[in-house]
Amino acid sequence: MTELKIQIDDSIIKSFGKEVVEHFVQDYIANAILKLAAKEVLEDLHQIDINESKWDEARERAWKRSGYHFINVIANA
Repeated sequence: MTELKIQIDDSIIKSFGKEVVEHFVQDYIANAILKLAAKEVLEDLHQIDINESKWDEARERAWKRSGYHFINVIANA
């Protein structure tokens, strides 16, 4: 692991507070990690045939398991 020292203007710390700024930095790093993972998935995507019957079955199971989340979001919008 690499330790990285950053300097942040005191006015930012005073405005938001140290804990909030630390949270911003942690969120930024987490977002960067997700983007890297997504990039790796996209690089492999051309090898995947999403029209295979296994994918259809997986989509159907996912909809049965979690579809109500989407319906609730749309209904409450």
